[in-house]
Amino acid sequence: MHNVISPAVEYSGVAASPRISLREAILLATYHIRLLNWWLFLLMALGFVGSCGVFWLTAHTGTPVALGRGNELSRFVLESGAGLVASTLTSFLVVGDPMLEVMMTTRTGIYKVLTWRYLLTLMFLLIFSTAYLAWSLWYGTTYTSHQTILFILFTWLAPVLVMSMLGLLGALTTRNATLGAVIAALPLMADLFLHDDLLPIALYRPFFIPFTIWEHDSSDWWLNRFVLLGCGLALALCCWWWLRREERLLGNLR
Repeated sequence: MHNVISPAVEYSGVAASPRISLREAILLATYHIRLLNWWLFLLMALGFVGSCGVFWLTAHTGTPVALGRGNELSRFVLESGAGLVASTLTSFLVVGDPMLEVMMTTRTGIYKVLTWRYLLTLMFLLIFSTAYLAWSLWYGTTYTSHQTILFILFTWLAPVLVMSMLGLLGALTTRNATLGAVIAALPLMADLFLHDDLLPIALYRPFFIPFTIWEHDSSDWWLNRFVLLGCGLALALCCWWWLRREERLLGNLR
């Protein structure tokens, strides 16, 4: 008597596994790297190289005033500078992509594609930021001498997360990547130019993005970092909600 296997059983037996192999992950990462806007990454690299050059000139001056300015520059690069770069890169991840409609119909989906691109963007940004940190430490910076690795990580992570999500949400809602980057940069610019007026406001201090430049020894520093991270996660949920509306998203981004 022959065994009869139903089509449903056959289909379930060959169903694709949700997990991907290491080789597939490497190929997928390589594919997304090729699709990134490399001119933006070139500008990012030039910005970090220029910052290294300015810090080198400052360190070779050798005066206490020059070293203090070098410390301020390093705080700016690892906090405000990294956040500004992250918002610019993230705003261009989806908007203007000619393969957007194809991504929505594939098994991978737009969520996984966007996650891959975002993580790769953060990886490159982290590499350049770490290289700058190592360069500044090599030439005698002192702003990290009494700080933990966790402190340095949160100095970088909080503005990167909140500004990148703000840039992505701005790009999705305005249908313009450049405008999304500008929207993300506006709060940072306001904080930098109006810090004398904004920092004394107690209710605003937890939302002040470049907090480390002026208040790195403040008791409110960790509160500021966690509030910014919470804002970044809230903006990420808004981006997720917007990406779920696929018909409107296609209509907006065409």
